[in-house]
Amino acid sequence: MTKPHFILTLVFALVLNACNTKKQKVNEPDFPHLTEHNEAAVTLGEISSLHSKVLNKTIPLSIHLPANYDSSKKTYPVLYMLGSDYRARFAMLAATLDYMGEGQIPEMILIGIDLPEGNSILLPTREHKDTTIPDNYIKFFDTELMPHVDNKYRTAPFKVLYGASNSGFFTVYALLNKPHLFNGYFASSPSIMHIPTVLQQKIKSGPLKTLAENRSLHIIYSDEEGLTDIVSEFSLVVEDHKPESFTYKVDELVNQGHVPAMDFILFLLALYPDFNPFNPGENLESLDKVTQHFDRLSKRYGYEIKPPIGVIFNLGFHTILSKDLIAAEEIFQYSIEVYPEGKESYLGMGLVRRAQGQLESAKVMIEKALTIDPEFSLAKRWLQRLEK
Repeated sequence: MTKPHFILTLVFALVLNACNTKKQKVNEPDFPHLTEHNEAAVTLGEISSLHSKVLNKTIPLSIHLPANYDSSKKTYPVLYMLGSDYRARFAMLAATLDYMGEGQIPEMILIGIDLPEGNSILLPTREHKDTTIPDNYIKFFDTELMPHVDNKYRTAPFKVLYGASNSGFFTVYALLNKPHLFNGYFASSPSIMHIPTVLQQKIKSGPLKTLAENRSLHIIYSDEEGLTDIVSEFSLVVEDHKPESFTYKVDELVNQGHVPAMDFILFLLALYPDFNPFNPGENLESLDKVTQHFDRLSKRYGYEIKPPIGVIFNLGFHTILSKDLIAAEEIFQYSIEVYPEGKESYLGMGLVRRAQGQLESAKVMIEKALTIDPEFSLAKRWLQRLEK
């Protein structure tokens, strides 16, 4: 049973401070545009919880959904983040997914698992190297949390686990014990100095050894953390024993500190290296080629990936500039069919009608975009041009 949700928000002025910082009154004469009445708030999502019988406690959760989740019918891959009670980190991951989801990666659901007792709870015990708790967390993911998320949200069959530091150890541990659980495993500065012999034995003879499905592990750390030799030894064993279906990548960054700030972007770019169809070397100048590109990605990742609306809009806009209005109309008609809730779909069709000289029809389409989002500034500007 879940507890009632409430909205998790951050005020712009406080994003980089601790999330529990008390609200302070702004000096009005110095900052007349920042008063208590017109602060701009960023909604990160919802805080919820799930009672776990496996762990015998209630687990706090932090949920961030794609911007158009409520108005779309799509399914979304899910990224599970350990340690989302570190609010600044959760905010950064949520914002990164939103930003990159405009064309660099698919939009994703972010599920944060708070660890109020500290992420060291995911390590084996110091004295006896007992792994009961991390083993139970794997079971919690498998039998309780992931089924709960799949039942509550429109999820695609593609899951990723992200952990940092001691949570990064758990990410590696989960992979070696249950590699089928997630499609991708991200470990930032993982504490794999704990039970290294056990981990190496798991690589040599555990379930990863006979894995047939495509899975991946990406480790990122910084050179001054003291992890270089440990990760190198771990990597040698992985390379000697990993199955062909397993992708393994390690990045050692220079002078970036424990849990490098840029780790998440590097993880996502490596997971979806050619998601953007307009990367150098690609020549996808038509709608057919773009849709074929995403059909290939769908087969690779095992779920339907539609071209992002931003990608379609850019293709259509440049097609208008090239004066191929028949092709441009086809592109935006496709956009309306795939994204009937998308403001860019109607703005694009409005620009096609404007280029065709159908000014009243163009106005209707752009006004439709503004009914979806009254604050859509690009549509406002184009509408002003039409009304002059």
